[in-house]
Amino acid sequence: MGLEFDFTEWKEFTKNRFKIVILVFSFLLVVLSLHFAAVFICWIEGRKGFTFDDPFLSLFKPMDLTWLIFFVLYFSVFFVLFQLIFKPEKLLLGFLSYTLLLCLRILSMYLLPLDPPQNIIPLPDPIIEHFGTELTLTRDLFFSGHTSLMVLLFLLSEGKVAKIILFIGTLIVGFGVMLQNVHYSVDVLVAVFASYFSYNWTKSLLFHFKLIK
Repeated sequence: MGLEFDFTEWKEFTKNRFKIVILVFSFLLVVLSLHFAAVFICWIEGRKGFTFDDPFLSLFKPMDLTWLIFFVLYFSVFFVLFQLIFKPEKLLLGFLSYTLLLCLRILSMYLLPLDPPQNIIPLPDPIIEHFGTELTLTRDLFFSGHTSLMVLLFLLSEGKVAKIILFIGTLIVGFGVMLQNVHYSVDVLVAVFASYFSYNWTKSLLFHFKLIK
């Protein structure tokens, strides 16, 4: 599953001060991007959009899968973070890939304002909303943040067993947000491509500047 307590890569990584600076900068960039995304998403919640008939969503009655979706999501986040703690280059790749993904998502939501599907069952975050705002988000739609994060975690994970676990988790979250009518099917589909692009473009850029091998 790729879970080894081996700090060899850190010893090699910290020999290059520039890499350390870039890693710290990438972490701060993620924090800043998450803050901006949170403010932006709250803003678009008051903006009117449009709806459309999704043939896929009409195939079933919506069901509440909130706890299953967030259990899989948070388990996956901590699982992959545990792997990346011992791999600084992969951690750098993860931070910058997610920053780019957040930027793409903000731009997409701004350019394509959508109202939620008619039969939506809201998906309140059981952890974040408990400690923060009581606002339940419904218009942060195009593209799916939950699905795109799961795809990125799958790409970042290491080991055959880990890949299988993350692949199954991605399917659960992707289909789950549609079964709950939280997202249109196009939101989920585009999320896959957005994550793939963010990961591979960032990886190519870091490789070009010799920040990762």
